[in-house]
This record gives sequence, C-alpha cells and structure tokens, in this order.
Amino acid sequence: MVASTETPLLETQTQLWKARAQAKQKWLERSLAEPPKNPQEAARRLAWIKRALGAVKRGQAEIRYHTALMDAYTEHLSVLEMTLMSAAEQNKSAGGKQ
Repeated sequence: MVASTETPLLETQTQLWKARAQAKQKWLERSLAEPPKNPQEAARRLAWIKRALGAVKRGQAEIRYHTALMDAYTEHLSVLEMTLMSAAEQNKSAGGKQ
C-alpha cells in the first residue's frame, strides 16, 4: 500500500506524464499530417517513422520485461507479508511471550 504522503506526488507525476504524452501525440499527428514537400523528404520521413516505430516497440518490450519483474517481486512481498502477519498473530495468541 502506498503511503498517504506519497499519493499526491504519484498523482502529480502521473498527470505530468499524461500531459507530456498528449503533447507528444499532438506534435506527431500535426507533423505527420503535413505532406512531404519532395521525394527526399518523403524518404526521410519514412526512415524516421521506421526508426521511431522500432523505438516504440523496444520501449514496449522493456516495459513488459520490467512489469514481469515487478509482478514477481510483488508476489514475493505478498508472501512475506502473509508470513509476517501469521507470525504476529501467533505471537499475540501465545500471549506475546517469547
């Protein structure tokens, strides 16, 4: 669970990332809406689109990788939490004696 003092920071960062993403999306749409002025520009644009698409796909793959790691770590932390909660309950039921 995220601490309540961290929640406003997380929300602020999330909003900032969304705003940046929307600005980039609008820039991309405007740029691609302009027709190329000559065949050389069309070729450069196509090469740029291919490089950018590759970068996007690599970014998506990296996010999937990190998400899988975070999922595994989250599962590990949940198991630790359950183990510790069980130990705390056993300690309470034993009267807190060691």
